[in-house]
Amino acid sequence: MTRNASSIARLGLAGSIALLLSGPAVAATRPDQPVQAWPAMQDRPVGVLLEQAQSLPNSDMTVEDQPYCAANTEIHATLQNDFGETRVEATRDDDAVLWGSEQMGTWTLVAPRSDDSSCIIASGIGFRAGRDIEVYYRTAGLD
Repeated sequence: MTRNASSIARLGLAGSIALLLSGPAVAATRPDQPVQAWPAMQDRPVGVLLEQAQSLPNSDMTVEDQPYCAANTEIHATLQNDFGETRVEATRDDDAVLWGSEQMGTWTLVAPRSDDSSCIIASGIGFRAGRDIEVYYRTAGLD
C-alpha cells in the first residue's frame, strides 16, 4: 500500500471509529446506562487481543485487519481529545489499562507495549466515575 493510500486508510479508520462511537457516546451519558463492551476485532475475544498486542505491527504498517496500534502519544491524544477520556488508575494482574470519560460515558481498554506504543483492544459505553472498575474488565471479557 502506498504511503498516501495508507494515510487515507488510517484517517478513514479513525473517522469510522469516531463515528461509530459518537452515537453510543451520546446515549451513554444517561446515569442508568448499562455497561456495554465491544472487542477491537469482532472475531477475537479481548483476552486473545491482549495476548497478541505485543506482536502486532503499528496500524500504519499493517495490511491486515487488527486492533488500532500506535505510539502512546497518539493513542493518549486521541482518547483525551476526541473522547474526553482519561486514564483510570488501577492495579491489575494483566496489562490492560482502562481509560474513561464520565462526560461522554465512553471507556476504552488499552494494551501497552514494551516499545512505547499501545493497542486499543476494547471499547464501550456506560462509564461512570466511582463505579467498580472490574465491571469494565469483566464486561469486556477479562475476568
